[in-house]
Amino acid sequence: MRIIKPGEKLSEKELRYFANMAGKAYVNDPVHSYATKNIKRREKVVSHFMMQRLKASNGTDYFYIDDENRGICVWRRAHNDYKATDFFKLPDWFYLYWYWPNSLKTFMAYSPLDVKVFDENCWIISPVFVSPDCQGKGIATALIKKGMEDLSQMGYTFGLEAQSDSNVAYYKKLGFEITGEAYYKRGDIHHYYMVLKP
Repeated sequence: MRIIKPGEKLSEKELRYFANMAGKAYVNDPVHSYATKNIKRREKVVSHFMMQRLKASNGTDYFYIDDENRGICVWRRAHNDYKATDFFKLPDWFYLYWYWPNSLKTFMAYSPLDVKVFDENCWIISPVFVSPDCQGKGIATALIKKGMEDLSQMGYTFGLEAQSDSNVAYYKKLGFEITGEAYYKRGDIHHYYMVLKP
């Protein structure tokens, strides 16, 4: 397992590789499905969106990467709350020009989320994904558990945000519990705040 710590960075090529993976892994995510109805366009939107998201974390957060580059888990401080304006500091103008309506809907769907529900000492999973052809092999679980093992030694607590019942069930098996909820009526999207049980 490869660990990229704050102060270290992945190359642009590596970021693009994982962003493209995210486009396939998140293609049926509730928020992105609401924001972009066409599945082919959605994969491109998610890929560009995630490229910006990973750039925002690069050098600031912890990246846990599978040895064979089949998956990645990003841990970031809950109170390091990235906003839409942060993405304009890392512009991909092609993305902004072609996909801005989809991105706006995505940000609006995420707007009920408020990371301040987590304590100041909390690190959250944001994001974690595995290549679709490698899912179900325990890769994400291994990345998450290793991150929790390392960061717990520094005295941190853990949380996350989930938008599907299947994800909630998965994280409950890892010891997380729901501590709050939000609902985006326009997209019929449920947001669940989860923290690791003490």
